[in-house]
Amino acid sequence: MVYQSRIFHLFKPKTTFFQLGKAEVIYGLKMRLFLMILFSTVIFTLEGLLGIGSASISKTLTLDSKGIFEWHKALFVMGKTLSGIVYSVCILYIAPLVFSVFADVSYRKLVVIQVFVLFILLIEHITYFPLVLWLNLDWYSSPLSFGVIGQYITTIPFLIALLGCLSIFKIWGIYIQYKSLCTLSEKNRISLLILVIVVNLIFWGITALFTDIDFYRLF
Repeated sequence: MVYQSRIFHLFKPKTTFFQLGKAEVIYGLKMRLFLMILFSTVIFTLEGLLGIGSASISKTLTLDSKGIFEWHKALFVMGKTLSGIVYSVCILYIAPLVFSVFADVSYRKLVVIQVFVLFILLIEHITYFPLVLWLNLDWYSSPLSFGVIGQYITTIPFLIALLGCLSIFKIWGIYIQYKSLCTLSEKNRISLLILVIVVNLIFWGITALFTDIDFYRLF
């Protein structure tokens, strides 16, 4: 059976996962991967231009000269561009590697699933734009995440960012990963659920850690 990789298959998961499980050949995956990495790079670059996540360099506005401050902003945008590439590569290639080892599923088929997941997560990043443009809020203050609740129950930046990672989009992505693994793998469903949650927690923890680091103090 031949499976044609297309983004809109995300919206009919049951049929998609069944067809993917039976597929012997997958077409169109390389182009989808390229487009998703490009999409991620563009979105992260726009985030950099809009100043999303730039709290650490914003603190230097009154400390540095205008020229140095502008240089810091340029570095920040370049860093966001690189982050967009690394972010997409980790989701598309690293996460499937972990899943394939523990769930005993074809790596290539898991990459197809992660294309759907990355698309969901990039849609979430687009929702950050109004927070900055209209409300002047950080991404972890999104009303679609638990970050707002986190700011009421703790003052620890890492925990606030970690809770900010848990959103309706992340839950959607977890659902896609879990349901696909249940279809493609013969492993116990509880173990698959634990695997999905642990892998996502690791990624969220890394995201929260980088959010909590004041990079300006490192230089």
